[in-house]
Amino acid sequence: MAINKLASGVKRWEVDYTTADRKRKRKRFSTRKEAEAFQAETLQAVRRGTYIDPKLADKTTVDALYVEWIERIRNVGATGRKPATPKTLDNYRRAYGNYISPRWGETVLSNVRYEPISDWMTTLRGMDGQPAGARTRQLVGTIFGRLLGYAVKKRLLAHNPAKDALGGADYIPDAKRLKKHTYLAMPQLVAIAQEAGSYDLMVMLAGTCGLRWGEITALTVSSVTLGNRPTIDVARAYSEVSGRLILGTTKGGEARQVPIPHLIASRLAAAMEDKNPEERIFSSSRGAPLRNSKFASTVYKPAIDRAAAGDDSFPRPTWHDLRHTAVSLAISAGANVKVVQRIAGHASATLTLDTYAGLFDEDLHDSAARLNLRLEGLGWS
Repeated sequence: MAINKLASGVKRWEVDYTTADRKRKRKRFSTRKEAEAFQAETLQAVRRGTYIDPKLADKTTVDALYVEWIERIRNVGATGRKPATPKTLDNYRRAYGNYISPRWGETVLSNVRYEPISDWMTTLRGMDGQPAGARTRQLVGTIFGRLLGYAVKKRLLAHNPAKDALGGADYIPDAKRLKKHTYLAMPQLVAIAQEAGSYDLMVMLAGTCGLRWGEITALTVSSVTLGNRPTIDVARAYSEVSGRLILGTTKGGEARQVPIPHLIASRLAAAMEDKNPEERIFSSSRGAPLRNSKFASTVYKPAIDRAAAGDDSFPRPTWHDLRHTAVSLAISAGANVKVVQRIAGHASATLTLDTYAGLFDEDLHDSAARLNLRLEGLGWS
């Protein structure tokens, strides 16, 4: 790396250097001091292998980066460990095509800045022209941040412009604040199931075993193991993408075994009788895979209406709330966090605790009360 003085010109000092990938570069400066500062900084970056060629960010648009990035998401997912599900991939493509590309697609990466991103996100409009909801802003902001993070990994940018100096993005709504779970007591769950007609078992299974909609509608006879310790092998799930049902892996891509209460298992045994091993346990009246929207409008919501008749305080759970109900019932029954993690299908017990922290907080007081009863039984004071 050398500093050369040129014969003429406003910028008479030139730094001549070679990057770690053996590419020769030249950059000019007005003063020798500026050239020496750049030389020292660049030399350190080249030696550390962290040098970023600013010209690459000038040549690459957000749209061009997206084409490569979305293919990576399709193959290995956002974490780089497993392919994205068809539903996740569809969500990414829709968010990018509807929101990100119209505003940023033709912008070169070197011109993407935090403040304009923040201003854009806080004033984001939905497809209907109205201010975008919190969930939309969360999805769009998260996806754009991941896309620009990929630019950093490719060494097109030195840092992620979607994040501030502290690594945050205050324009993205807090995910935890968006999630408001509805938990049913067991009598309420049973009341809804009793009003669901031939799908009563399906409601009870969801409310006690915590299966997602796509998982429970993909269950086959071979997925269930009966006996003294009945379990469900949850490995496949339906996802609806652009109006089509696609059978693939579960949301996390990992199979799991979920315990079944014996009374539910007995009902399952009867429902599976005379069915082939690969036949679905729950299907439409025509034998087709169930669709969430139609089932909700024709079966599930009417069942809730009938169960809640005359009771204004009766909860109005979504189907996904049955999954949360299963977790709450397991915790109230004394299940440890690893069992709850298995039911929820979370990647870690930490995620389970973060998601259902409030329920475990209540369990702490119940645990203390049980300990107190034992002490009283021993006559300790």
